[in-house]
Parts: sequence; structure tokens; C-alpha cells
Amino acid sequence: MKKFLLALTAAAAFSGSAMAADMAPRTYTKAAPPAPVASWTGCYISGGGGYGLFRVNRDERVNGIATIANTTAGGDGWLGTGGGGCDYQFNNRWVIGAFADGTFSDIKGDASTRVFGVGDAAVGKLTNDWSWAAGARVGYLVTPSVLTYFDAGYTQGHFKTQGLNSIFLPQGTTGVQIPGQTFDGFFVGSGIEYAFDWMPGLFIRSEGRAAYYSRKDVSPICVTAGTACAGAGVPGVIQAGSVDTDSRRPIVYTAKTELVYRFNWGGPAVAKY
Repeated sequence: MKKFLLALTAAAAFSGSAMAADMAPRTYTKAAPPAPVASWTGCYISGGGGYGLFRVNRDERVNGIATIANTTAGGDGWLGTGGGGCDYQFNNRWVIGAFADGTFSDIKGDASTRVFGVGDAAVGKLTNDWSWAAGARVGYLVTPSVLTYFDAGYTQGHFKTQGLNSIFLPQGTTGVQIPGQTFDGFFVGSGIEYAFDWMPGLFIRSEGRAAYYSRKDVSPICVTAGTACAGAGVPGVIQAGSVDTDSRRPIVYTAKTELVYRFNWGGPAVAKY
């Protein structure tokens, strides 16, 4: 009997050892953390180019009496731009920032005006040659590398001196110029910015912007007496007994694409999208 019990005990021990040997050890896998992405917090510089359009709403008065009202002149052309700013990323998806930029341009078109003493009608090239802006933006990250945003702020824009040629007189050049003007106003815009994954810190941005400037008066000047005008250098006095005044209010629309290089302050941020 004892020999039988010992045989059963040995068989049970052998079977348990074999089953334990056949069982694979348990393994525990920890979930991988989210991949880090570049933070949008930091300062940057930018540069690029684009295209612009303007519309100038005009009124004209002679001796204080309106002779032309609610007319418009338009133009188009290229532009180059550069600037810089700083952004701050918060709550994972939101970005706020401040910036300033400057633009040189050749946005131009013909604009006619009524000038007494030079055949009563003249035309000249109206050109927006530079502007600058400073403002703020707020954006939302659609993905860790794609930012959509709106911006707004203050702007100044300059229109060059406009030389006038007569429409009716055979000599062409009138000797009259409308001096250059700098206008103050505000802008609103929207855009999209993309972070390149193959070069840290490099982004590309496309933006559309509209600048609305305040109305401003200007008087033509006879710069070459003895042509079609007299009284050289006296603003507004082109013909004896009449004083001309132009009132202008420009609106400038631009579309531009820029490369942006960002100097990160915050280092890598963990994406939680």
C-alpha cells in the first residue's frame, strides 16, 4: 500500500512540473507615450511675397463745392513682405501672438481727376508703394502641425506722388502733381500655417488681409508753371480763382505666402489630440 501511494505522489509531482514548464511566462506591455511635436511657443522671423489690389474712393471739391462725388479708382500688382513676432501655445490647441510686418509693393492703376485749368480732366498713375502693420492673432491647431488663425491691428499705407497728364490738351503733361500721402487705418486678416516635419523650426504661411484706411484730403500742385498751369508751388491753386481739393479713402486687399523660421522657447510639447 505504501508503495502504491508513493507512486501516485511521484506521478502527480511529475505532471505538475511538466505543465508548469509548458506554460509561457506572462508579459506586461506599457502603452507608448504620445509622440512629441514642436511647440508653437516662441518668436519668429518671416519673409515672402504675393499680390495686391486697391480701391480708392474719391470726392473732389473746387472752391469747397463738390464737382466729383463717390467715384473709385483701382489698381493691382505685386508685393514683397517681411516681419517678425512671438506666439504662445496654451490648452494644447490654442495659439495667441503679437507681430509686426512691413511691405514694399507696386500696386498701381490709372486714376482720373478733374482739375480746372488743365483741360478740366487729367489722368495719372496711382501707386501704393509701401505699408506696415502691427497687431495680434489668435489661432487654433487643427492638427499638431497645422494652425488656422485670424489677425487684426493697426496699419499705415503710402501712395506715391501722382503726376497728371491731360486727357484733352495735346501737350500731354500738365505740370500738375497730386502729392504723395500716408494713410492711417486698421486691418483684418486670416490665414493658415504649416510646420514642416523635415526641418525643425521651419513653417510656411499663407494669409489674406484687408486694410481699411481713413479718408484724407490732398490738393494738387503746379510744379511746372507755364505748361498747362500757373502759380507754381501753391497747393490747390492751378487756375486763378479756383482751389482744387481731392478727398481719398483707400482700401487695400493683399494675399501673400511666407516662409517662417521659429525660435522655440518651450521645447518639445506632448501632443494630446
